[in-house]
Order: sequence, then structure tokens, then C-alpha cells
Amino acid sequence: MVGPKINIAVVEDNGMARILLRNHLLEMGYSNVSCFIHGRELKKALKIRPFDLILMDFHLGDHKNGVEVIQELTREKLLKHTTGLIFVTSDRLPLIIGQIVDIHPDDLVIKPYTIRILEKTIANTLKIRRQLMPVLSLMDEKLWEHALQKLEEIAKNNPLPKSRTTLLKIRARLLLKLSRFDEAAALYSGVLKSAENVIWAKWGLIHAQYLAGKIEISEELLKDMLGAHLTNDKACEWLARICIGRKEYEVAEEYIDLINESALSMPAAKLKSSIYQLQNKMDKAIDLLERKRLNAKDIREKYAELSLELARCYLTIAESKKINERANALQVARFLIGNAGRNYLEENLAIKRDYMNILVAILENDQDKAIALLEEADQKDFKAADVPTMTDAIKGWLGVGDEMRAAQILFDCEEKMLETEDLTDQTISSMAIAKQEEELGERRPRALKFNKQGLHLHNQQRYNESVDYFYQAYLLFPKEAAFGLNLLQGLLESNLAEYKKAKTLQLFNELDKRELSSSNRKRLNEIGGRISADKDQFIVNENKGE
Repeated sequence: MVGPKINIAVVEDNGMARILLRNHLLEMGYSNVSCFIHGRELKKALKIRPFDLILMDFHLGDHKNGVEVIQELTREKLLKHTTGLIFVTSDRLPLIIGQIVDIHPDDLVIKPYTIRILEKTIANTLKIRRQLMPVLSLMDEKLWEHALQKLEEIAKNNPLPKSRTTLLKIRARLLLKLSRFDEAAALYSGVLKSAENVIWAKWGLIHAQYLAGKIEISEELLKDMLGAHLTNDKACEWLARICIGRKEYEVAEEYIDLINESALSMPAAKLKSSIYQLQNKMDKAIDLLERKRLNAKDIREKYAELSLELARCYLTIAESKKINERANALQVARFLIGNAGRNYLEENLAIKRDYMNILVAILENDQDKAIALLEEADQKDFKAADVPTMTDAIKGWLGVGDEMRAAQILFDCEEKMLETEDLTDQTISSMAIAKQEEELGERRPRALKFNKQGLHLHNQQRYNESVDYFYQAYLLFPKEAAFGLNLLQGLLESNLAEYKKAKTLQLFNELDKRELSSSNRKRLNEIGGRISADKDQFIVNENKGE
């Protein structure tokens, strides 16, 4: 038995159920069992060590439910592909089962269960995962092409017929990761030809067509899924997102209104609030968030998150007013920020709260306080922040006149948005980024401004300082060869093999492949000659950086 080698996490808020489940696992021979009452405890543990298998309950008392926990762990890159997931729940409602199925767990066990059913489910899951472990490990390393090759090797000699569905799901996900959208769509279509009601294949086909740019096909498929118990709400979210992309906000509102308000997930509630705000219906956005907040008062994390979302609405109102007319809106915002609490906030919400307090200080024209709070917030780990919080940080740094720091965060925002797998979160993030880009202005004029500041510092032989400005100019507008050459020159003069994500040799090679004007080519050749004279140092440093 492999039980003793398997690290299992049990997440269950009911004490008796937790003890029983742990005892069952011990009887089966699984000795490494850790128990958690809610998602926050699991998250802390995952930051220290991974688990091979998570047994997750749906309802977790006055905390986020199991599906929300898994979604959050996925967003924060804490849940590995090599970690198995089995839901153990007493819920039989189609709405809840649908939510669980949507996050693709390995299996689902309905309470009351027999020890034999539990043991068989765990054994089957681990058996399939052992077979696929080489693939899953490569996926953890984001080596998608290698993972697909390994998967195809395994599929040729598949000794486990019951794993066929799992193999198909993983193959489709890898094809999407590799942007082979038509192949993924063909795979999903093939599954649906054999069995037309396979939900995961329907969603997969919609997603593949959407990513391939075939929006109209996705739209028609989504409309066919309206009205059904298991698919209506998700289809409405999808259709609303499509309409937002076309700036058809009234139609987006009509779709999102088809979701019962009590059934709105947190991302869907934020999306609906955003749709209202895009139409200057701030009162409706506030009313929605207030109702959701009051309904969530027994679920602390949700209550805190919705309090901060509501506070952001009042900050937006204050921002639109003259300084002497902001007092009421800022008073409500401060109350809501305080109401979110501090002691039990998760890291991402604590960061969100910090930047909202900074925005309050800026809107009150208290620059000294804002700068002090920004410097304090800047010491914390920014990785846990979501994109809307990062855009709050951009506003904060702009508010104290540091356009450079704001531009750096905006670039990080765009990268984070591209990594976001949840499409509703991605849409909300995209809207927040667009708003900040509008405030900061067009990319090329901003790049020219940073480049000019860099040249000023470079002419004063303050090379190390100039590199940061050249770096920002190049990030904003990499098509402009002069920005890349200035950055390369700055790196050379500063004797730097790399700066942040820019590496001297890689940048030189990238510029060398371009069609350059005669003057730029001459300059690049001169820089290349100087780099060659000390190339070994650059190679060593670059390898270390990688």
C-alpha cells in the first residue's frame, strides 16, 4: 500500500465529520493526514508544503465555500497540477453540484458515504494520477509542449481504460495552453458526437472557439445553454463578458440580470457592479453590493471583500467631486474600509485595504500621510494583490507624483491579467487596466517622456539611474529601436548583465535581428564590440539569472 507516502489534506468545518473522515483515512493506511477547518488554514499550509490529495467539503461554516477556496488557490498559483482534488459533500442541489463540476475535481463523494466507496474513490484517483504524474509534473513547470508529448506516449499504451476521460481533458487543456485552439475544438466536438450532453466538453468547445476568435460561434453555443439548471448562470456570465468586449453594456446587463441575485458568485457580483458603473449607474452598483454584503454578514471573508468593493464605489464618487465636496463619500468609504476588519483578513484583502486607505489620504489631499502609507505598503509582498488592487496602487503613486512607479505597476498588471485563468476576473481586470491606461495616457508619449528622463540622467553619467527610465520606455514601446538601444547602452555603462526582466545579451540579440536604420545599426555594432570584449562576464551572469 502506498498510503503512508501520500500527504492528504482534509478541509471540513464540522468537527465530528472531520474526525470521522480522518479516522477512515488512517484505517485505510494513509498516515500523513492534515486537517483544516477552512480555506485560510489550507492556504497557509500550501505556502509551506504541497499535498498529493485534498478532500474538500463544500460548506465551510462562516468561511468561503470549497469551490471558492479552490478558485482562490488556483488564482494565487498555490494549487499544483500534481495535487488531486475530491469533493466530499452532502449537497445534492443541481446548482451546487454544477459549481463543483465546473472546477473539474478528480471525483465527487456524496454524504452519507460508505468507507468502501470512499476508499475506492481515493484509490482510483491516486491510481490514475500515478500514471499521469510525469505529465502533471511537467505542467507544474509550465512545460506544456513536453507535457503534451508525454501524455501522448502514455495514451498510446493506456493500461487504465477508466482514465480515458481524464486523458482527454488534460490533452484539451494542453492544446489550449499551446494556442492550438482548432485542435482543442475538434477534440471537444469529438466527445460531444459520442455523447452530446457532456457538460465539460460543451464548455471546452465554447472556450476553444472563443480563444480562436470565433466569438459568434461561442455566442450561439452559449445561447443554447440558457435556461438549464446546470448551465444558465455560467452562460449568462459568458454572454455578458462578450457584450462588454463589444461595449454593448445594456445587453450585458440584460444577460447578467438573468442570474438570480442570491446565486451570483463573487466574481459575477463584481462583474454586474462593473456593468452598472460603465453605464454611470453608481446607485445600482452600490445597492447590489450592499445587498450582497448584508447577505454575507455571517461569512467573514465575503463580508470583508464586499465591504471593500463597496468602499471602492464611494472612493470613485469622491474622486469625481471637488475637494470640498468629498467629505460624505470619504466618510462612508472610511467606515466600510474599517468595517472590513483587520485581524482575520487574508493577505490579498489586507493589501487591498492598505491601498484604499492610501486613496482616502490622497483624496483628502494629505500627501505626507499618503507617501508614508505607500512606503509602508511597498514593503509588503505585492504578489498576493489582484489586478484591481494593483490599479489602486497605480492611483496612489500617481497621486503623490511618482509616475515611474505607477508605470511599473501598470506593466505588472497587464502581465498578471494575461496569467489569469478565470475569464470573469480577466474581464474585470481588463476594465480596471483600461481605466488606468486612459489616466496615464498613450503608450508612446509616455515612453518618450521616460526616454527623455533617461537621456538626461545618462548625459550626467548617472548610468544606474538612467537604466530604470530606459527600461520603462522600452517596456511601453518595444517597437521603437532607439528605446532598446538606449536601454542596452545603459546596461553596458552600468556594467549590468540584466535588469529586472531585461538581459543584456538577449536584448542585443533581439535588436540584432531587426531591420535597423544605418545609424542605429552602426550604434548597435559599436555596443556589440564593447560587449564582446567582456562577453564571458555577461554569459556567466545571464546564466545565473536564468
